[in-house]
Amino acid sequence: MSYEVVDQTGMPVPAKVSFFSADGDPVRRPDLGDGHIGSYPAQVAFAPYGHGQVVLPPGRYYAVASRGLEYEIDITPTFRLTASSTVDLVLQVVRSVETEGWIAADFHVHAMPSPDSGVPLPMRVVTFAAEGMEFLSSSDHDAITDYQPVIEELGLERWLSSAPGVEVTTLELGHFLGFPLMWDPLADAGGALDWTGLP
Repeated sequence: MSYEVVDQTGMPVPAKVSFFSADGDPVRRPDLGDGHIGSYPAQVAFAPYGHGQVVLPPGRYYAVASRGLEYEIDITPTFRLTASSTVDLVLQVVRSVETEGWIAADFHVHAMPSPDSGVPLPMRVVTFAAEGMEFLSSSDHDAITDYQPVIEELGLERWLSSAPGVEVTTLELGHFLGFPLMWDPLADAGGALDWTGLP
């Protein structure tokens, strides 16, 4: 099946589309985590350019499009997929919160350079754009990461910007977030501070 997500003007926008079984069938992908927390989605797709395709087992489904807190969600009527059918959906997310002068931002973001995350940088950027975020600063543990080249490579500068940062992760004195920092792609850990042995 294919889908497109547009805003109130009809223009494609980055968005998240979640697909649910209308019959309660156990079609949830196990890698999506605990199904109870996510209402048992059959598939979750992040669409950085406002469109995409998914493959689902035969059955009855409905889809939910979202774009963060500033937009209304859109829920499709129930539709049926067979082994040989295709479905084309158009969903609309309408901006309902005016935020001029404000930025949707996250200052505590982990991805693959951090030992506690397996998310590749492009996927982290795509999910942020789809969720309506406008700014992120990296905070990988003891590694400086720069998302801006990834944002530009994906062509998402209209929607998202970033600043390199770090989470200095001392063993006894706590964790400290800092940004903006200089990222050095040739240095170990992007040039992050080596706190070992410092007072």
